[in-house]
Amino acid sequence: MEPQVPALPLRAGDSEGRDTLYTRPGALIGEPGESYLDIVDGWDMNVRCPWRKFLPGIIFMGFNGRVESKLYITSNRIVLLREIDSWREVAGELTPLGTPTAVAKEVRLKELKQAGVRQFCEIHPKSLRLISAKKFVKRGCRLDLRLIGDDRREYAVSFWKTDGRDAKTLSLIEAQFHR
Repeated sequence: MEPQVPALPLRAGDSEGRDTLYTRPGALIGEPGESYLDIVDGWDMNVRCPWRKFLPGIIFMGFNGRVESKLYITSNRIVLLREIDSWREVAGELTPLGTPTAVAKEVRLKELKQAGVRQFCEIHPKSLRLISAKKFVKRGCRLDLRLIGDDRREYAVSFWKTDGRDAKTLSLIEAQFHR
């Protein structure tokens, strides 16, 4: 039996994924008939929809620098689980007018982290068509993809290794998408 294609080719969030997408300790919950191709640490990603650079809609925002994360590449999907870093989340809002909002957001994020919540981004490559790919391996390790979903929406997805290089994983990620 063919795996059921999800309604959305891509989704991101935090608390709504706990106990449905990942467990409290941070392990991915597998789908029926799914096999793991690779599990790697130290990756981050950024997802925009549409893929334009001027005022894009941000679905999942990546961070510069090292992050505590696990990237799961399976036969059906690619999932990034990242620990919540409240400082990075509120740093942009720390202005004289934004401080009250930043403090409230930081308190909420710390409560989520204590409850075992992680940030996630789940991608179903079979529901996406690859338009273009740019791979950078010499300086750092990055893959920039332009995708069109079955829902006719444009997605710009960037993966990068936060510490070191891992060309094998970049090639494995790219191989999950079809043209």
